[in-house]
Amino acid sequence: MPAHYCINPLDPYAEQEVLVTYEEDRPFVSVRSAIDEDGFDILTELSEECVRVLQLEIAVYHGHIEPYAWAQHAVDVVAAPAAA
Repeated sequence: MPAHYCINPLDPYAEQEVLVTYEEDRPFVSVRSAIDEDGFDILTELSEECVRVLQLEIAVYHGHIEPYAWAQHAVDVVAAPAAA
């Protein structure tokens, strides 16, 4: 299963990363886990919007930006969502 380091959407300073494992589906990848720096899977704590941010980050990294060109600046997270 492919994996990619992404910015942790729960980190308000965007300094931490999560290791995201995913399956390559279309139009977006299917995120299976998001392991933080402490080794915990935080996927269940993420909102749908945060998961979409991870999907877009992976898509842009792999050069699949054409279908998502509108989204490169459309996702603007003002603050990290509160942890559940």
